[in-house]
Amino acid sequence: MMLLVTESDHDELARIASLSGLESDLLRGPGITRWLDRRARSLGLDERSHRAMLIESEEERRILSEQIAVPESWIGRYPVSFDLLHETAAARTKESSVFRVLSLGCAAGQEPFTAAACVLDAGIDSSRIEVLAIDRSRSAIEMGSNGDLPSMAVRGDLPEYMRTRLQPSGRRWKVDDELRRLVRFIEADIVSESLPVAPGSCNAVYCRNVLIYLESDARDRLCRRAASYLAKDGIFFSGHADPPSDLLETLDSIDRPGAFAWRRRGESDPRPKNTSSEFTVGRVASRRISPRPLKKSIDPTITPPAEQGSPEEVIAIQRLADLGRLSEARELAERLLVEHPADLSVLLILATIDSADGRVEAARDHLRRALYLDPDDPSALFQMVVLCESEGELDVAARFRRRMDRLATDGGPEE
Repeated sequence: MMLLVTESDHDELARIASLSGLESDLLRGPGITRWLDRRARSLGLDERSHRAMLIESEEERRILSEQIAVPESWIGRYPVSFDLLHETAAARTKESSVFRVLSLGCAAGQEPFTAAACVLDAGIDSSRIEVLAIDRSRSAIEMGSNGDLPSMAVRGDLPEYMRTRLQPSGRRWKVDDELRRLVRFIEADIVSESLPVAPGSCNAVYCRNVLIYLESDARDRLCRRAASYLAKDGIFFSGHADPPSDLLETLDSIDRPGAFAWRRRGESDPRPKNTSSEFTVGRVASRRISPRPLKKSIDPTITPPAEQGSPEEVIAIQRLADLGRLSEARELAERLLVEHPADLSVLLILATIDSADGRVEAARDHLRRALYLDPDDPSALFQMVVLCESEGELDVAARFRRRMDRLATDGGPEE
């Protein structure tokens, strides 16, 4: 039974949010309130005892943070930003210095792997490329380090420079060895922990869809920390919903719609003066191709072509979810699932939506269905780890984590 919320309760929640670096309002929504209640009961604690545990235990706060901000992205998200990165790198091919990219809140590596391939394609020698990828999610860092991306890492069109860098493996994607060597994954809290990055050393800093989760002090610290890593003409890339508003006195927005890019005030645009933005964007965008089809499911109840919905439909659902319009996203996803009952992408999106909305058993059902269709899908396994940990089912979570580790080590069962 939920306790009456007192001023003391608000103070405790505010302290937990501050220690986690999260916006305090995120701990007061109905979905996370239900999760906190279930989590406390699963640990055999009352609400106040669980709050005390959250204040004392960094590991418990990590589980809370992963429940609120599931680390998820995809290859080439915000494609115009990578067009701009491509141009910036192409202008530096004759230099001898390291071209360094920093990804703060890197998820499983979709963003840093895209950046590494983009810079390679621009003509920078691999010996001069360094990409640092940092996230507090242990599971995401493990997936990225192993170069195993979830099935939903590819959505819609795929940049051409990623075509030879990704190989389908069942319903997951394997990153090639050269690209893996260019990206260094680090498990760390990007707000509070010391990071192995020198001030002024990065040509590009990506910090996207992270700031929206942070309380004002943490957001300010992260913005200023990220900006301090920029080289003199470096570029700061944000998400569509979280511009670095704390840095408006020091950063100027770059006039490239869809890039969500910023640079130090007074620095010039790196594009050649005789090249219009329309021509440049069109030229790079025209080099994209459709993703390779995923392998057919072995489920005997499924008959093609009804296995998968279109990438456009899946992307539309994901965008609604990103905007917090969970009811609309769920309605569209459930409708699509009726037409395509074996669409793993839709099942995983539904699991994410239901988890965010506190519908744990519904999310679990979607993940079970996904794992029935593909027992070795890393994204489904990862989401199941997060869900089980959030419910206090640590033994079950450990079993799913061991399955992930086995797949990473052995490559899983032969196809």
